[in-house]
Amino acid sequence: MTTTSTTGGPGGTDGLPQHEDEPDGTRRWIVYTAAAILAVGVGILMAVLYNSYHASQDRELAEQRAAELHGKFEEIGITAFDEDQIVAVLGADGGGFCSDPAALVKATANLGSTNGATGPGSRPSLVDERRLAGDRLVIEVYCPEQLDEFDDYVDSLNLDENTTNQEES
Repeated sequence: MTTTSTTGGPGGTDGLPQHEDEPDGTRRWIVYTAAAILAVGVGILMAVLYNSYHASQDRELAEQRAAELHGKFEEIGITAFDEDQIVAVLGADGGGFCSDPAALVKATANLGSTNGATGPGSRPSLVDERRLAGDRLVIEVYCPEQLDEFDDYVDSLNLDENTTNQEES
């Protein structure tokens, strides 16, 4: 608080403003608030950096797996997908493909193995072996622990020249 003193007292006779000491409690809240804001800022910065670090690790792993899968696809003659598309769809963990590969592969294989008719005209048609081989490669690269389940499903199919039916159990 600033006061002007024109009367007696130490230094008050010259008419200059005199400063009174402020109580310590009024400055304390400023220091505590500044420290709290600084701590929150540092915490947010650490969270952003942590997230960024793990995202870059996931991206690197996704790119490595996509490159491996792309190379294996080329070996069996599947050239429709580039590495960026594989990264976008499968990510680092295989995405939906690895959450339940048997169900996903079964659904897509069954959908793609019919002639498109409904009712009595619906009948199985051929499934390209490269398709099953490609599905197997995805599982092999992204979720190898589920490879046996996929192989069991493929073994349950009656794959011959004319049909692709699941054997009745």
